[in-house]
Amino acid sequence: MFLAMGLVGVSGCGPGEASGSEGAGAAHAQSQALTEGAPLTSHDAQCLRLVDANTWTTAVANLAPVGPALGLSDLLGDLNRAGPVLTASTRPPATGYKGGFRWNDGDMATTEWIPQGLTAGMSGSRNIALVSWHYALSGPDKGVRVSVADISDMSASAVNYRHVLLVRPTGEGQFTTVNEHGGGLAWFGDYLYMADTSDGLRVFDLKQVRQVDTGTACETQVGKVGAVWCAYGYKYVLPQVSAYTVPASITLPCRPKFSFLGKDTRGGTSAVLSGEYCNNGDTPCPHDGTTPGLGGRLYRWPVNATTHRLEASGGAVVPERAWITNEPNLQGVAPVMTATGTSTYWLSSTRYGGALFKVSTSASRKTFLSGSSQWARMPEGMHATGSGTNLWTVTEGVSGVTNPATGGRVVFYVDQAAVD
Repeated sequence: MFLAMGLVGVSGCGPGEASGSEGAGAAHAQSQALTEGAPLTSHDAQCLRLVDANTWTTAVANLAPVGPALGLSDLLGDLNRAGPVLTASTRPPATGYKGGFRWNDGDMATTEWIPQGLTAGMSGSRNIALVSWHYALSGPDKGVRVSVADISDMSASAVNYRHVLLVRPTGEGQFTTVNEHGGGLAWFGDYLYMADTSDGLRVFDLKQVRQVDTGTACETQVGKVGAVWCAYGYKYVLPQVSAYTVPASITLPCRPKFSFLGKDTRGGTSAVLSGEYCNNGDTPCPHDGTTPGLGGRLYRWPVNATTHRLEASGGAVVPERAWITNEPNLQGVAPVMTATGTSTYWLSSTRYGGALFKVSTSASRKTFLSGSSQWARMPEGMHATGSGTNLWTVTEGVSGVTNPATGGRVVFYVDQAAVD
């Protein structure tokens, strides 16, 4: 189900390519200028597909020696950090603000880890937010961690949470870190999808958490060390069980980046949303014609309602729909849940120091800017609740700023109707 109509001449797959072709760079449309803030433009993505690595069974089997499988309920019984709930004097400015929390003092100030993606869901009767952080240092690269935060009672004085290290099984009883940016998350069923910038999507199983050793020797090591398993001092690891990757034969300009993710449950088929970060400097996006920075693409990847894996056909997953966003510096996406169709979205951007854009296929964008005290600074991942009530956002934080009211790291939510 591709939308090939209404195409502008933006390099990509192009109307001249045969369906199913992987010679993606050979034939594409003539480039032309794009306009910032213009409506979403339908994009022909017939050249693109994802292939399942199909390691679901072997990954779990490799984890068996590490210990019994745990689930989110086990983690929720062992949350070890508290993030103060924001108050009138500590919250960032945001249109329709309803509530939020900051991280504890150490996580507000650390330069080792930086928040990126956000998704949310239910574990039993409890509302849970999951936030990814990428490791900003090197030697060794600790990869990505995910904060599991219980947001069930936002009237309390603090939100309890715990960091879990993401790992990738490499053999029987062996695992290593996931050295990616962790730019976006989407939670479906027991699976947590994470953006793999260059290659596609990685999938983690929330039923396969393992507890590891936290002794002094483990603080600087990962994987099996002697008779124990280590994760740089983290008590729990969340393992990758498979991945959906773009075949190497699909090249630019068809080949996308997976900068951020979102969760969309509207329409007849739920979807993982993926989008591209582009700017007019070091990341222009080579497919975006003569207007650098505006050609980032947004894709809908269909999710099977029963298995919660991506919906494959003929051994591959193809995007249900695709658009050119006409927006620079994008960091996150969420569906406008007050609408029943799938043609309207919220996009977060670090353009203008921080912005929320409401975009659609039929109208120019609606903006909420941090410079006008309408939105928080440096926003990243987003999640819109299925009830159409709340829009959640995590911020990366302004370098060196720990005050949550002026750019420090926060997780907050607003009334969807207020920004609709």
